[in-house]
Amino acid sequence: MLKQNSNIFAAILVFFDFIFLIFSYLLAKYLTFSTGLSFWTFREIVIGSILILAFFIILEKFEFTHTYRFRPFIKIVKNTILYEIFILASFYACILFKIYEFTNQFVFYFVIFTFVIFFTEKIFIKIFLTILRRSGYNFRRYLIIGAGELGINFYRKVVSSNDLGIKIVGFLDDDKQLINSDNPEYTDVIKGLIIGTTEKIETILKSRLVDNVIIALPMRAETKIINLANLCEKFGVKAELIPDYYKVVSSKPSFRSIKDYPLIGIRNVPLENMFNRLTKRLIDIMVALAGLILCSPVFIAIMIAIKLTSKGPVFFKQKRTGFRQKDFDILKFRTMIVNEDSDKVQATKDDPRKTKIGDFLRKTNLDEIPQLINILRGEMSVVGPRPHMIAHTEEFYQKYDKYLVRHWVKPGLTGWAQVNGWRGDSDIGIRVKYDIEYIENWTLLFDIRIIFLTLFGRKVKNNAV
Repeated sequence: MLKQNSNIFAAILVFFDFIFLIFSYLLAKYLTFSTGLSFWTFREIVIGSILILAFFIILEKFEFTHTYRFRPFIKIVKNTILYEIFILASFYACILFKIYEFTNQFVFYFVIFTFVIFFTEKIFIKIFLTILRRSGYNFRRYLIIGAGELGINFYRKVVSSNDLGIKIVGFLDDDKQLINSDNPEYTDVIKGLIIGTTEKIETILKSRLVDNVIIALPMRAETKIINLANLCEKFGVKAELIPDYYKVVSSKPSFRSIKDYPLIGIRNVPLENMFNRLTKRLIDIMVALAGLILCSPVFIAIMIAIKLTSKGPVFFKQKRTGFRQKDFDILKFRTMIVNEDSDKVQATKDDPRKTKIGDFLRKTNLDEIPQLINILRGEMSVVGPRPHMIAHTEEFYQKYDKYLVRHWVKPGLTGWAQVNGWRGDSDIGIRVKYDIEYIENWTLLFDIRIIFLTLFGRKVKNNAV
């Protein structure tokens, strides 16, 4: 339950951070000027609004880049001080370049208020989460591959800091003699956590009882490390390495540390950043609402045309694999006659099941308009990897090792593979490569580029069926 509510909790914090910035500005102005809040110039309103927005955005750098789980108290203090230095520099830059003459008293009040509010807020959250995790809640389950010196030392560091909220579910190691070892390093507790050899990894990953895999094997086990990392990605579980096994990671790995141990994620995923997710979600809602309003005449016309030209429902619902491999019902305008194979067999170019209006809808992508509803419901995004049928997900993840990496982000109405011509009955392996490239390189500008290419690109109609 706590995991399900964590995103809502973070979104509320973001909202209140913005409110706190506005409140600090108004209170600083009230205390500085005897006229209170009655005297405002248009120039101050514009410049003040821009500054508050800038302060809110830069707060992401100090707030959401690293989670509270791995951020020590001293880091919170340091980040808060750096944030206030940025605020000071911004105000005095406005004064220096004669953009607006903020008084020293006003700046002093604003800095003091924001420091007290944000420092108190962050420390309170850190303490609250620490107490929560020490009580056994809000934890993540880690599997360590390698019960050698490196893996055991990492384990001891983690369990000695129960405020991290990490539970070690066990070790996998191919040395079967470790369980009977006389080495005092291998206590009964550690021996009890050695749950098998690396051959057991696939069974464990299929159970979905592990959130992260830590690979703590020596460099000489390079081949084994590569195979294990590929298996983790095959089943959509994030793997991290100790230390730098450069032949396994992508060109843009993620980096962080836990108790001085460097962890290198196989891939960097910008949308794991809470601020990025919230920004993308806000854009999704605005685009979906605008799209439904603007397309409403076309929406109604298509509904009437479908009803007049064929028997059956207007909308077609189908189970698709979504974010984190969870199923959802995708909505489309029905483009085929009602048939029993709709959930098993993908449409082809000359598919006899397509209706006359359906063939036109598919080639023009108008059959996808109802997915704006999926976006509003939070099941999809405007841009992301296209979702596949459940049967295809089961088939493709067996054929393509990195296929399930696509589900690390929400599926999209359009995607990087589609605007490059890889859609419909096209090479899945190439589509997966484009999807992973999008996941690793996501930015808001990248999304805007894909939307533009969807509307005006030349390749987007390739392989349309």
